[in-house]
Amino acid sequence: MRKLRRTLLGILLAALLAGCSPDIQEISDIALVMLTAIDYDAKKQEYVFTVNCLNASTNSTQNTRKLEWVASSTGKSIFEAARNLRSHAGKVLIWQHDKFFLVGESAARHSLYEVVDFLTRSRDIRLSSYLIIGEGSAADMMRSTSESGDLISNEIVGKIKNEKYWGKSMTLTIKDIANDYMNPYRGLATGKLSKSKTPDSDRDVLFLNGGSVIHKGKLAGWISGKDVLSLHILLKKKEWGDLQFSETVPFRSAKLSLQMKVDKRSIRMTQTRGKPGFDIRIRLSGSIKNLDKQVNAADPAVLREMEETTGRYVEQQLRSSIRLFQRDLKIDLIGLADIARRYHPNAWEGMKDDWVTDIYPAMPIRVRVDVAIPTIGMSEALGGT
Repeated sequence: MRKLRRTLLGILLAALLAGCSPDIQEISDIALVMLTAIDYDAKKQEYVFTVNCLNASTNSTQNTRKLEWVASSTGKSIFEAARNLRSHAGKVLIWQHDKFFLVGESAARHSLYEVVDFLTRSRDIRLSSYLIIGEGSAADMMRSTSESGDLISNEIVGKIKNEKYWGKSMTLTIKDIANDYMNPYRGLATGKLSKSKTPDSDRDVLFLNGGSVIHKGKLAGWISGKDVLSLHILLKKKEWGDLQFSETVPFRSAKLSLQMKVDKRSIRMTQTRGKPGFDIRIRLSGSIKNLDKQVNAADPAVLREMEETTGRYVEQQLRSSIRLFQRDLKIDLIGLADIARRYHPNAWEGMKDDWVTDIYPAMPIRVRVDVAIPTIGMSEALGGT
């Protein structure tokens, strides 16, 4: 009898648990946030929070409805602006599909600290999402049309994935930026999104090229695509391990185009007459892709000359970028301060107070690049006539 009572009680509890939860959400009530733009209105002293959304509904009327839509709201803080968005959206917003956040130039110059602080505190936002700074208004860029006809969010993510094939853009995740963006001794660079008109029409399209320099929690300036490529070559990051980039090098009276990759890099701190400096050694390998004139690359002496010429050419580019970082920006984008602090803690204690103002801008940084061209292609004599 006791066994029967327990069985009946279990059946009753199971029936109660099978009821519908009051917190259940229908798929028609959900909108997937695909892109978030954050701007700052300096006149009103308000943040502008804009989202590009995609309805999750799969009902039969989806062909006659606009599935993609944009909503915007303002607030005295980013959190307030994001909360105010709920009164405009009319849907339950889901941020788990948002792969990147676009910060307008005004917000980045005002306080990137507040932007990153909000993003890292929210449980709805993935720290693996990318953070890009737009040259101008982020909301205006969000409303641009894509070249491929795909969602603008999908197209930009595709451009980020293609960075490893050319190296002139560099986009960091929210987590990467949060780790170093308030470091007083160094800066970092993330993606720079700009507008440009297509050659065959007056339509504006978005493109990633160059970098946004972040220092002490704010946007400090811009760098070119060539300088971003220098950072790719100089910095060691596991996600850039498969970086491939092209270089077109003047060789004799010809133009030599190569596809290159970094095989090894080393950065060491040195002391010269009691003053700190750094030695940078880069080893590259490349394959010849085309020449505009005939060259006998099968000749070992000619091939060696190609390697030495390419090495000097890349050295010159790296020195030019380092000079920009040191003398113009006066921001340590390479992370030399981290190397000094980690491997020379005693010396670092004596120089950290003057690192930003005196030591880093004036210290000697020597660069050497060695290039190997292991294969010359199918032809012994490469190039045209």
